[in-house]
Amino acid sequence: MQTERSHPLGCLLVLSAVTCSPEQNHIREMLSKEREKIRNWLKDCIERAVAIGDLPDSTDIAMLVTLFETFLRGISTQARDDVPYEAIDSAITQLMSVWDVLSAKTGDRDKI
Repeated sequence: MQTERSHPLGCLLVLSAVTCSPEQNHIREMLSKEREKIRNWLKDCIERAVAIGDLPDSTDIAMLVTLFETFLRGISTQARDDVPYEAIDSAITQLMSVWDVLSAKTGDRDKI
């Protein structure tokens, strides 16, 4: 989606009004609240995965939220700078291997 040419590249929440004049701080604050919603959605998703046993109880939820959110913000900038979709998709696959490694640990726990 962020690399589709049918709209501006990247993510509006990430790329707009990160810094602005004091007169426009209300826009920056509004966007910050929207980004906070995304952080909370990520946290809820990871907590749900732990609760249902897809990820181990020892999962560092705060770290994973930061990892995934930082990645999402980064690919917005890369999309805006015309990094090819294939490169971004490959990076997403690599990032999700972190999830795979963690979820494999829950399988090991079941074997004990």
